[in-house]
Amino acid sequence: MGRYEKKKERHPLRWVIAAVVLVGAAALLIALFSKAFDTQRDAAEPSAPTSPYRAEAFSFEDGFLHYADGPYLVGMDVSEHQGRIDWQQVAQAGVQFVILRAGFRGSTEGGLYEDEHFEENYAQARQAGLQVGVYFFSQALSAQEAEEEAAYVCGLLEGKTLELPVYYDLEAENSERLPELSEIPMTQCAAAFCRRVEQAGYRGGVYFNQHYGYRYLDLQRLQNYDLWLAEYGDAPTFTNRFDCLQYTANGQVDGITGDVDLDLRFLPEETAPASTAQDEDASYTERIS
Repeated sequence: MGRYEKKKERHPLRWVIAAVVLVGAAALLIALFSKAFDTQRDAAEPSAPTSPYRAEAFSFEDGFLHYADGPYLVGMDVSEHQGRIDWQQVAQAGVQFVILRAGFRGSTEGGLYEDEHFEENYAQARQAGLQVGVYFFSQALSAQEAEEEAAYVCGLLEGKTLELPVYYDLEAENSERLPELSEIPMTQCAAAFCRRVEQAGYRGGVYFNQHYGYRYLDLQRLQNYDLWLAEYGDAPTFTNRFDCLQYTANGQVDGITGDVDLDLRFLPEETAPASTAQDEDASYTERIS
């Protein structure tokens, strides 16, 4: 009798232990699956075209990043923070294009302002033979505000010719105006900005880093626009398509005092990389006369 009672006591205990083990194993599998799913989701947007660039094809020479698998242009982006620039020295150093900050929205009250050196930089960069594009530093809270920013840029560009796009650049870091990024319709803002500048005859583009590209932008909805990625290092690892790469904020270029952002612009295979703003037949002119 006592032996039978002891067996009855151990029997349900074994089932309890087995149930606990099974529940724990199931929880572990769910956690692993969830983590793998999140990693895959963050790595790339399945519906967006993937990057065709091989890491092994990138190399540094004379302070600039180069790409061995196809044609490209060597460039930089600047604002009033670089001060006065000797554009002839910049061109002689091998820089072929520049993306100028045309203006910005204030990060506190939200006013719209022109970059102090924009007019001077535009005129002298073109005179030096560089291809030119521009960007606007956005703090838009809505698509309507992004359109307002685009209209402001188009006013600054009146009568000007660009070989490269007009880029939308929203950055929330150190902003007193912007809420959490998840609360901003970033894709809608970028698309609204690009549509407005293209209505004025320019090509629209979007600037972003990996974090923004994976988390906050629906890149599939922006495939009609030029994509400018900021990823610093020897070779980009971003898995989705991009057309222009900002690869350092600490570049050194003759004619500029201090650090400057450096960029690499990939060209279609049939495009000659030696073309400049002065090569009218080969230039990529976005302005409609």
